[in-house]
Amino acid sequence: MSYLRTVLLYSSILLSVLLSAGNLYAEPLAQDSDTVYNNDAEMISGYTTIVDEQGQIILQTGHQAYPGDQFINEDDTLYEIISVEGNVGKARVIGSYSSILPIYNVPAQAAPAEVPKPLIGIYHTHTDESYIPSDGRATERGKGSIMLVGDAFARRLKKLGYQVDHNKTLHDPHDANAYHRSRRTVMKMLKNQPVALFDVHRNSAPASAYRTTINGQEATKILLVVGRQNQSRITIQNYARQIKAATDARYKGLIRGIFIAHGNYNQDLSPRNILIEVGTQYSNREAAERSAALFADIVPSFLNSAAGGGVAQASPPGDDGTVGSFTTTDPVSPAYYDILWIVLALIAGAAVYLYLSTGSLKEAKQKLRNFVKYEFTNFLGPRRKRK
Repeated sequence: MSYLRTVLLYSSILLSVLLSAGNLYAEPLAQDSDTVYNNDAEMISGYTTIVDEQGQIILQTGHQAYPGDQFINEDDTLYEIISVEGNVGKARVIGSYSSILPIYNVPAQAAPAEVPKPLIGIYHTHTDESYIPSDGRATERGKGSIMLVGDAFARRLKKLGYQVDHNKTLHDPHDANAYHRSRRTVMKMLKNQPVALFDVHRNSAPASAYRTTINGQEATKILLVVGRQNQSRITIQNYARQIKAATDARYKGLIRGIFIAHGNYNQDLSPRNILIEVGTQYSNREAAERSAALFADIVPSFLNSAAGGGVAQASPPGDDGTVGSFTTTDPVSPAYYDILWIVLALIAGAAVYLYLSTGSLKEAKQKLRNFVKYEFTNFLGPRRKRK
């Protein structure tokens, strides 16, 4: 069997395996809890601007954007990023979710005394994050004021009857290894069996992108972030949508949206570990603290405290695992674009191999003609008898 035939045979096997997967966006296999993930998906400074196909800004965030990332905006429209050049990404609408999700309308009040108080964990992967208008700087290593925002969140949760583990372990510096360090913190916190975990950050974007008013007072919007590189992505995405729906029902405009981003964010360790971005470096910290307290008011609406802190039950998932109604405007699945690129890459690789193995374009063409004329027939029937 010729070298060319060998290459094409193995290429076809590889392609068959990829096609049999059915969906290139399927979740990866579960990883051991000791596995450490690199996460360089957050920018140290500056921000990414995502625009739609008409050039309108739909999101500004400190998370670096990648093709395939998705964003659910305040109106539950689902966008997918299709290209990124520098700090500007372009997205297209691929569908929309119904805003109606089954939510427990639990009032913001203390849990009954006879029910064990659930434990909620709060931590900060980026413990240096601060707010310039209030603190004079965007970061302060070792004592970022984001931890004060966590305090405001914790205080309100305690008033609502929850136990709170606000872990202030430092994970500085603010680099790609911060999530390695906070992973150890999360694993320690999980030993106490919290019903939910919140990794509290502030985003990087213009203040206007997150400024809002709730009940006549200045507040900041909150962005929910779901990592798409973990086996719990669909579960956490549904959880984030429940959080958004519950918040929209009471404080419309508090949630900026849900960014389904490149990265893991240690969310593989728990299906109820959500990353929240409270305002930006240009927001007032007092407004961020107010938003954190308002967000705490919503927690009883999406955590079933009576059942030991389980996530509120949703309607049966659809074919893609998501809950609620989803309408697509995308006639072609994004996976097929990836398959097309793989096929083209295989063809290009075979062509390069053919050229290198023969040493000239003329010889490569002759070898290809011989392959088509004589050897390809073996896949369809007996080889022709050579004269």
